[in-house]
Amino acid sequence: MRMRKWLIVIALILVFVLSVFCGFMVKSYINFSKKGSENNAILAENTQENKAVNTASAEITVSPNSEVIMTQKFNKCGHTVTKREEAPREIVNLNREKVQEYFEGWNIDKFTPNEIEISKEVSGICGEHYVLRESDGYISISTKNDIGEYIFKGLTDIPVQYLPEDDLNNLEKGIEIVGRDNLNRFLEDFE
Repeated sequence: MRMRKWLIVIALILVFVLSVFCGFMVKSYINFSKKGSENNAILAENTQENKAVNTASAEITVSPNSEVIMTQKFNKCGHTVTKREEAPREIVNLNREKVQEYFEGWNIDKFTPNEIEISKEVSGICGEHYVLRESDGYISISTKNDIGEYIFKGLTDIPVQYLPEDDLNNLEKGIEIVGRDNLNRFLEDFE
């Protein structure tokens, strides 16, 4: 009989523990459900109040690896000089309007993320009008400015002592050459 009493007491203790455990689980489930529905309500409210902002831009901007093609048209000599160079860092991610401000005085002819073509007219002559003369036994190079003055640029390492008489006479008068490529070809002929 004693044994039976102990079994009943143990059974009652087990029922009590299971009841407490089940009560705890039900309470936790109810709290979790309430918090979930509250969170859903807050999320729905925030979604309605704060509409999604579109961060994509349809505006064209300069990419980091773009090039600038600069064309200058010189009125006095009629030449056009075009240079292609990497875009300056200062204009990366700028739009057309800001790039126009950066290149003040230039016209934007083409504007894409990878290539910008700009141009302007310049009164005067381009910097590719060269004059070759004899100076200190070597061929010297000068450039001609807008008012016809010659500006000394330097001496070549080509001595004039072995040149034919006709070339020496032409150097004495001054040999005018237009364009850097033409200058290089001409000087190669003397070497």
